[in-house]
Amino acid sequence: MVSAQQTMKHNHKIDSRTCLCAIAAALTLLMFPAAAQSLSPAQARQWCFANDGKVSEDQRMDGCTVVLKANPANAAALANRGEVYRRKGNSERAIADLNGALDLDPDDVISWYNRGIAYDDLGDRDHAIADYTRAIQLEPDDARYYNNRGNSRIAKHDYAHAMADYDRAIKLDPKFALAYFNRGTALREHRDADRALADLDLSIELDPNYGPAYGNRARIFRDKGDRARALADFGKSIQLSPNNDRDFYARANMYFDDHDYPRALEDYDRAIKINASYAGVFNARCMTRAILGQLQDALADCEQSLRMRPGDPYTLDSRAFTHLKLGNLDAAIADYDAALSAKPELDSALYGRGLAKRRKGDAEGAERDIAAAKAINAGIPDTFAPYGVR
Repeated sequence: MVSAQQTMKHNHKIDSRTCLCAIAAALTLLMFPAAAQSLSPAQARQWCFANDGKVSEDQRMDGCTVVLKANPANAAALANRGEVYRRKGNSERAIADLNGALDLDPDDVISWYNRGIAYDDLGDRDHAIADYTRAIQLEPDDARYYNNRGNSRIAKHDYAHAMADYDRAIKLDPKFALAYFNRGTALREHRDADRALADLDLSIELDPNYGPAYGNRARIFRDKGDRARALADFGKSIQLSPNNDRDFYARANMYFDDHDYPRALEDYDRAIKINASYAGVFNARCMTRAILGQLQDALADCEQSLRMRPGDPYTLDSRAFTHLKLGNLDAAIADYDAALSAKPELDSALYGRGLAKRRKGDAEGAERDIAAAKAINAGIPDTFAPYGVR
């Protein structure tokens, strides 16, 4: 049930030296992009170092590659290509280029900053924090460095130092929308909802086109019980960021809680289409499909969720419920038993098992389980009422 939470064969003889040269040439061509091979040195320099915003990332990379082929110790070309690799999500190659750039020019603050981001993208928060700190030492008045260091510190659960970094970023740049967003998000996660809401309001006022700020504000409204404003903000977030699977998932859970199962299913479908790597969404869709009577599809979703997160009691609970609706009472009870073995106070599993036992004629066992479920959650019968089982 839904939890409250990547040989060519030659027919002629070739001299070994010729063969080695051919292989080396082939490797060079593989490493040297086809588009770059035809670039003149002047065009390459223009692409690598242009600041007019008219050069694409691929052009900049090709240009810098040609420049570096002629001069591997060109620090600026290494820095620029490293930044492109970072933007394209190739953090390892970004770090390799930025290492070279910083060896040649250890005062290149932007390379420290970019390498910090690349380390952060790899989950290496300690190296990221060290790089942002070096950037701050070189340029202590740039709000971006504090903001990013705050993010790395939050990822390490260093809340106090992260908040100090966000505060400093905002003091340096009072119109830094992203810093307000990050600080507001941290405040929400630490249950300071009113201050979080104020920060997210400011973030949206400064940058009304940043979808995630609406999504996080929606969570505050949801937690405060203002479901209308929460749904409105989730809608705005999804409009601005249509690939935000987490906000589709969060909105689907709200629809589920409102017993609007068709809309919940639509949003779970969208979330999975965008990102099929989260077991919890498959579990939620399993339960929703089961309630709607799509029982075989529900079982497939629960099986997928359990492949991703074996033994999860909430998914076992959902699969048990699906078996209950199918009339597979022994399978239902076995899954409820497994769920309760992992989480003995799971009220929905106790109640569901009681219903399964009742159908099998075990009245005493049924009443015992149902009473135990009600002792944990007196409203559990009302929870099951819309599910179509008795």
